[in-house]
Amino acid sequence: MEETPEKPTVDTQDDSRSQWLILLRQLAILAAVVVLVVVLIFVALRVYTRHGQNVSVPELRRLSLAEVQKICDERGLKYEISDSVYSSNAAPGTVIDQTPPATFKVKKERTIFLTIKAYSAEQVSMPRLIDLSIKSAQAQLATVGLGVGKITYKPDIARDAVIEQKFNGKDIPAGTRLAKGSLIDLVLGKGEEDGNTKTMVPDLKSYSLYTAGLVAAQNSLNIGAKIGDGTIKTQSDSLSAVIYKQSPAKGRMVQPGSEIDVWITTDQSKLNGGESDSDDSDNSSPSQSDEDSLDDF
Repeated sequence: MEETPEKPTVDTQDDSRSQWLILLRQLAILAAVVVLVVVLIFVALRVYTRHGQNVSVPELRRLSLAEVQKICDERGLKYEISDSVYSSNAAPGTVIDQTPPATFKVKKERTIFLTIKAYSAEQVSMPRLIDLSIKSAQAQLATVGLGVGKITYKPDIARDAVIEQKFNGKDIPAGTRLAKGSLIDLVLGKGEEDGNTKTMVPDLKSYSLYTAGLVAAQNSLNIGAKIGDGTIKTQSDSLSAVIYKQSPAKGRMVQPGSEIDVWITTDQSKLNGGESDSDDSDNSSPSQSDEDSLDDF
């Protein structure tokens, strides 16, 4: 009988071990690539963000652009003018707002966006305020960028309604072009002459002069003398100052159109120091030796 030749045997164990070695080698290469990519990304981010090179944004408000350029160069920052608006309380070409604000931490080469005061005022159209209430007139003026100036009263049946609108002492018709930010004086109707019409003095403590003017106007009153405590040295100081005392005191009943004298400061401790409001009964007036009139601001 003829013998059948034996088939060659295959070492399956060695083949399996070889496949595992190849797989492990590929996984090791893949892991090394992933680690390398992560390291490269981390290094790139450190370089891009200049890790550890934070600088504090300087206070740029009220500075000229030449002064801004010098300060930004010293701190490794850039600036860009994002807007130009008109303000009656700042010098033309000076910074009136900035983003990010002062003391904010940023990387070097960061751009600071500035709003500066325009060299000429934006012109707006005077609205018609006749027959409106004081609050409606105030809202109409604010909508177009104008403000309420002095409020006076005349005998008229339309009590607390606008019967005249004036600018610089003269009647101003609706449609007249004015510089944005101008103040419009209003003459309101006094109603029947019964002599008993009174309005309550609001609490103006902690308000800025601007906000106090709005609140006073809403109550048919005016801001009278503005007295600084010695901390008000510049126009910008007057903008950041707040009221710490007033006369007449809050809650007093006075004739519509009356004036409220206010004392202002940049010293926040005076708001918590218990400075009492002045009262008409003390017949006191501010001494010019230690307090300054701010009517020119």
